[in-house]
Amino acid sequence: MINSVKRKFPIYDMRGTFALRNTVRIPFLGMNVSQIHEGKPIFNATKRALQIGYRHFDCATKYNNINGVGQAIKESQIDRNDVFISLKIGDEFQGFENTIEVYHQLIAESGLRYIDLLLIEHPLENVVGETWRALEQLYVERRVRAIGVCNYTKPQLQELVMQADVFPVVNQVEFNVLKADHELMEYCVDKGIQLVSIGALKHGEILDLPEIQELAIKYKVEPSQIALRWILQNGVVSIPQAELREHLLINSALFNFELSDEDMLLLDQLSQKELVQF
Repeated sequence: MINSVKRKFPIYDMRGTFALRNTVRIPFLGMNVSQIHEGKPIFNATKRALQIGYRHFDCATKYNNINGVGQAIKESQIDRNDVFISLKIGDEFQGFENTIEVYHQLIAESGLRYIDLLLIEHPLENVVGETWRALEQLYVERRVRAIGVCNYTKPQLQELVMQADVFPVVNQVEFNVLKADHELMEYCVDKGIQLVSIGALKHGEILDLPEIQELAIKYKVEPSQIALRWILQNGVVSIPQAELREHLLINSALFNFELSDEDMLLLDQLSQKELVQF
């Protein structure tokens, strides 16, 4: 069970941030840009998000749309230093030389100048060590501000921490009211590794849960807002995917209500049920 005593965070503003282990600050709300096509779709979606107030964009090599993100930021005239960009290195680009090469290629093409958070998307056996070494080099060269991983279990993190020269400051994993690895969360909190939630709504499955719907009525908000607020109040960064303005607005309107301790515990129990099923 998540320790409710430890999860008191000032979640009052969509521009708010959590401090990473290396003191870099990561906005605790962002926009995942998967499933949005390169060109006008991603450019327009990023532009809409910036206008609403988003300053955190979660990208990946496999999304093939980081150029549109970079173009929208440039044309917005918002200072690049005021925007947080994470980039996941996909499986096809793992390995030392491949990672270095794709990083420089995407930076040149997107015009972003640097990446705030560079991540390994999966812990691929045999090549992940070399991939991490590439991330470490880019970090030491100050081409990225922080480095981390995705989809790592507690044992995989423990192994990486023992071997790494630069400490991983983020682990991006599926984290939602139906799937919350509490043991992994406690380990990350203890080691100063920031959890970032992917799959916050579990492809919409979470929206149909009776507990979520009842709380949405109680707090007079959308079901998705209950699910996202639970994530934030656990001290976990939330980066829901969205493209339409309506969805971007709903996902960002999380700061005029707060879930009670009792309701947080109620939602905690949902993940317990999920994890004990065989």
